[in-house]
Amino acid sequence: MLVFPPEVLARISPDLSLQRHLSLGVRPSLRGFTEFRDVGISDGNLSRHSVECKNKASNNIIGSNVLKTGNTFVVTTITASVVEEALVEKAGAEKGPARKEYGTVYPVVEVERGRVERGRGGVPTDEEMILSQRLHDAISASGLIPSEALEVVCGMRTLAPSGELKTMYPEDYDGDEEAAKILSLNDRRKWSYCLHAKIEVFSRDGPLFELCWNSLMYALQTVQLPRVYMDERAADLKIPIRTRGRNAMIKEAYDLKFDPLRSIVLDLNKNNIAYASGFGVTDLDNESRLEPGEDDMAVEVPEKILLVDLEGEAEEASIKSTLSLVTSPGGQLTTISLIGGGSRITLDLIKSSFQHAKERSKDLASKV
Repeated sequence: MLVFPPEVLARISPDLSLQRHLSLGVRPSLRGFTEFRDVGISDGNLSRHSVECKNKASNNIIGSNVLKTGNTFVVTTITASVVEEALVEKAGAEKGPARKEYGTVYPVVEVERGRVERGRGGVPTDEEMILSQRLHDAISASGLIPSEALEVVCGMRTLAPSGELKTMYPEDYDGDEEAAKILSLNDRRKWSYCLHAKIEVFSRDGPLFELCWNSLMYALQTVQLPRVYMDERAADLKIPIRTRGRNAMIKEAYDLKFDPLRSIVLDLNKNNIAYASGFGVTDLDNESRLEPGEDDMAVEVPEKILLVDLEGEAEEASIKSTLSLVTSPGGQLTTISLIGGGSRITLDLIKSSFQHAKERSKDLASKV
């Protein structure tokens, strides 16, 4: 008779491995059915604003997080760019489409598997692209980032009478008419910050959306947006070009620069900060039960089992009915994803999942 170690059986027959563990009242990871993995977080000293950052002059990371749970590490870094708003209403122009009330983040997820199959820097997998799009859409729908928080209040670098270059910002010269005149040169355009997140996953050991979301949520709470300024000499710069034999003038050319010395904290909607929890539903297969020995204790296991925080190949491959809930510590449900597979997800299971997600959100929020 062939006897396989548990880790080998999990690869050969994940369904059988999972069912045998469940019949004993435990999971392959030896956690309880409703027991979450512990989570450890830090900023990894990756951001230019980290206390122990040693390359602030060349570092363009404005927010970061390193999340560890089980054997899995998720590293999130956030950078920013500036884009001109083409949808805002301008003086003398036709009114454009309505501006979105909330902003979002543009994430890129990379799951490290040694990259043997596609080479470093190759085409992203379907899973990575789907995860990136889910994160983008969920952040946009959550109301976490007000559009006003991404508005660029542009400063002006000017030459003082003493010959010294100085950068002026509106809040520094409130009531100064001369400064207001100089700063008014940048009122012809509107800009906003665009946030980019790179999320790298190492030692993947289960579903990834919840881990990526939570790491991104922690990273966003550390973001400090760099102030932006333009040079006074370039504020009215126009570049002549020749078009079909005629001289023409194009729009003003603005040379925007990030201020390496000044920044502002990203003003998030604190009430909408939420954390994700994952669940799986499976039915107990009586045919896969192990025969109890004489000395074994009798364990009562329900026919339909709710598992939290799926982990390992056996659970991820075998459980097709899943729930993903994004919930605030106060119980506000931001996002729900429900996938029905081999097991029916009942209303009682959904209610139970929501309660577990609320408690999990409180625990994750306490780590900030």
